[in-house]
Amino acid sequence: MKSQLLVKRYAEGLAAALKSEEEYRTVSRELAEFAALLESHGPLNRAILRPFLSAAKKEKIIQDILLEQRASDKTSRFLLLLLRHGRLGILPSIVRDLPELWRTRNGIVTFEVRSVVPVRDAQKLRLEAELARLENRPVACRYALDPAVVGGLLIIKGNLVYDVSLKGQLERLKENIRER
Repeated sequence: MKSQLLVKRYAEGLAAALKSEEEYRTVSRELAEFAALLESHGPLNRAILRPFLSAAKKEKIIQDILLEQRASDKTSRFLLLLLRHGRLGILPSIVRDLPELWRTRNGIVTFEVRSVVPVRDAQKLRLEAELARLENRPVACRYALDPAVVGGLLIIKGNLVYDVSLKGQLERLKENIRER
C-alpha cells in the first residue's frame, strides 16, 4: 500500500511538472525506455537497485546512460531524484500510472472499453465522439479484449460500469423476470 502511495505521489508530481503534450510524450517515452533497459539488463539492474554500489557511482552510471540516450533534462532530473531517494524500483509503476494522471490533470476522462473482438477504428471514432459528447469534455479510451463479454461492450469509467453487452442484457432480462 505504501508503495502505491509513493508511486502516485511521484507520478502526480511529474505530471504537474510537465508543461505540454509534447513534453509529456518525450518524458514518458524516455522513462519507459529507461525502465525497459533496467529490466532487460540484469547486471545493470542489480548494480543500480542494490545497496552495494555507492550513490555517487550509481548516479554516474545513470548520467552516462542518460547522456548516451540523449534524454531530456526533465527526464534526467526525475530519474536522479528517484535514485537519490531510493525509489528507482518504483519506476515501472510510475511509467504505468503516468498516462492516466496526465490525462486527468488535463481534463481528459479515461474509459476502459472491453469487448470479445477487437473494436474497429471507425467504431472507436464513433464511440469516442459519443462519449466526449456525453461527458462534454475530451475522452481517451483504453481498449482490451475480454472473453467474458458476450457480444457488445463493457465501458468502464472509474467505478461506473456501463454494460452494453449481450450478456448484460440477458442478466437484466433475467432480473426483470424474477421481479415479476
